[in-house]
Amino acid sequence: MPIILIPLLLYVLYIGERKIFNRYWEKGLFAKLDFENEAVTEGETASLTEVITNRNFIPLHILQVNFQTDVGLDFTDTSNASVTDRVNVIDVFSLRFYEKITRKLTMKCKRRGFYSILQTSLVASDLFSSDIHYATRDQRTSMYVYPKLMPEHMLRIPFRKLMGEIETKRFLYEDNFTFRGIRDYAPTDPMSDINWKASARTGELKVNLHDYTSSPEVMLVLNVEEPGILFETELIEDCIRYTLTLAVMLIKEGMLVSLLTNGRDKVSGDVIRLKAGSSKEHIRNISRALSRIDLAGKECANIYDVLQNETLNEGNHNFTYVYISTSRREGAVKAAQEMADSEGKLVWLCPLTKSMEVNENFDRKIDFVKLIRE
Repeated sequence: MPIILIPLLLYVLYIGERKIFNRYWEKGLFAKLDFENEAVTEGETASLTEVITNRNFIPLHILQVNFQTDVGLDFTDTSNASVTDRVNVIDVFSLRFYEKITRKLTMKCKRRGFYSILQTSLVASDLFSSDIHYATRDQRTSMYVYPKLMPEHMLRIPFRKLMGEIETKRFLYEDNFTFRGIRDYAPTDPMSDINWKASARTGELKVNLHDYTSSPEVMLVLNVEEPGILFETELIEDCIRYTLTLAVMLIKEGMLVSLLTNGRDKVSGDVIRLKAGSSKEHIRNISRALSRIDLAGKECANIYDVLQNETLNEGNHNFTYVYISTSRREGAVKAAQEMADSEGKLVWLCPLTKSMEVNENFDRKIDFVKLIRE
């Protein structure tokens, strides 16, 4: 072969290689990301598994895998992570043809939240040219980071007061759906309690006896409104943590616990409302709901309006509110007064810093409890 044809041959090979690479580089290229944990708690460590597969005859000497998630996850084993309003992670791979690489990224879960990865960007380059090629792959992986539980001794005194109020209501009100026995009629007994079959059988008026209500319900009302212009953002997070801690303590005592908050769900954008429950599954549901409260992207609703839109009690006297709010703005106080007037008494848990003072004169029906942040 004449030497003069060698450059021409190399040029033809170069053009051919570029065309083949441009056309086929992403064929058979798969990227799968999965959080290994469905849920963890604030402060714990979790991991993300990356599986990159090249089912192709073209090797990828340099492949960048890029993805984003919300701020709050600290990737400890990669230097290619940057934080802006999102966490941006870049991982670099080198794949031969028909090769699969599995890599695990470890992260510190610093903040409560619901973290998801919906898309991965793939960036590849050809060794013989400066062209950059882009592709995307859809992802469907997510992880809950639950609020951490606060020390129970911080809630010991208000918890005892709350349990005392619940026990008082337990013995004040009877449950019409439970039957304990029959006794003679007294003039003060309502006609609805008369047992007509027993009366006909004995020839004297008899009334039904009912047991006292055995399953009182506690509604946790969480207000995530900002307390002012300058404040520690962790105070609102403390409100969320205390809400979960109190829910766990109450459910351990066999109480029915429901949740209402003006915080909006990160996924649906709706105000969060959970019906009453008392199981381990219900604790998980509350933990998930609190994890999904979005304090950054969605403005919270007015807590007073939220209460007005909910038919919470509907005549059920065996029902107790607990209010958790660091905000003492007009709407927050108005909501507290509404609940206190409805039930005769209200426990208000208010996380504060040492420098914050409380000068408000609250109604005597409001038991205001300061929880000082250490």
